[in-house]
Amino acid sequence: MIKLQDLTLRYGDKLVLDRFSLEIPDGLTALSGPSGCGKTTLLRVMAGLTRPESGTVSGVDPARTAFLFQEDRLLPWRTAEQQITDILPRSGRGEAGRWLAFAELTGEGGAYPAALSGGMARRLALARCAALGGELLLLDEPFAGVDPERTARIMSRLRALNVPAVLATHQPQVLSACDRVVSLDGPPLRRV
Repeated sequence: MIKLQDLTLRYGDKLVLDRFSLEIPDGLTALSGPSGCGKTTLLRVMAGLTRPESGTVSGVDPARTAFLFQEDRLLPWRTAEQQITDILPRSGRGEAGRWLAFAELTGEGGAYPAALSGGMARRLALARCAALGGELLLLDEPFAGVDPERTARIMSRLRALNVPAVLATHQPQVLSACDRVVSLDGPPLRRV
């Protein structure tokens, strides 16, 4: 269980988190709310990438957490397969095909990011994050640009990993596939 207790954070004069608290059990949890309400900031705090002014986060070990940023952050000089093998331990490098199949990118291992559509690049970034593994996946808009049918299939594979995940999303098919949905508004971030 992840516990966020009395988190406060501001960017300049903008108060994004104001004594915000939330408990997140294991499973797949979706954070839903309008753009700019603070979902990404909350994920970044959970990952240890952004430090709050006050408050605590427990139940998360940033060193054992995989984070999918809103931007794909693919290396343009590395192929799809290399994007995966670069983060796998030497003993697991033969598993790149498994992760490409996870994201329905079989046959695209030799493609460079510039040759991939936006949805394909997003799926590759998600596959790389899932392959990194850990005890928690924090996924910021993981299915942006991905069609609903493919999203549903990949969500099933994500669930089969049996790794807790927190997803920031607006997509109804993702929300309906999660164990719970936390509806948010802001700033400052608040449950609705």
